[in-house]
Amino acid sequence: MSGLSSGFRKIIPLPKSSPRDVGQPMSSADSDNEQPSTSNSKSKIDHLGFLELAPGTDPLIDIVAIHGLNGHREETWETDGVLWLRDLVPSELPRARILTYGYDADTQSAECVSTQTMYRHADEFAKALARKRKDVSRVSAYAYLGTRLT
Repeated sequence: MSGLSSGFRKIIPLPKSSPRDVGQPMSSADSDNEQPSTSNSKSKIDHLGFLELAPGTDPLIDIVAIHGLNGHREETWETDGVLWLRDLVPSELPRARILTYGYDADTQSAECVSTQTMYRHADEFAKALARKRKDVSRVSAYAYLGTRLT
């Protein structure tokens, strides 16, 4: 994490005190009142769109994580029960709002393979991001995280 945080620290000055205890889980949700969770859902649709993992304290930057093909909005960023975007990054970058975006990237399921093109996924992402940022005037920078397509 130190390499990531040192790069962002040039952009985002850290406050004198942390906004929360390091071990305290984030409980913020996006506009749909979704709670961050790594539990399995009954439907793929529950994992589509934006999910705010950390609201940030007076945020100066949005960090947006986008999974690759066959990925998942939360599981892609989780290892050994730790969703690092939610559990580790906020303590290092408290002035960052952290979002993850899910889209139907299924290319292997026999019953429900996505029929959308990458262009259409990108177009839907851009429109959803514009809606998500409509009421946010103080965030001036973006950082995007992505995974490979295959």
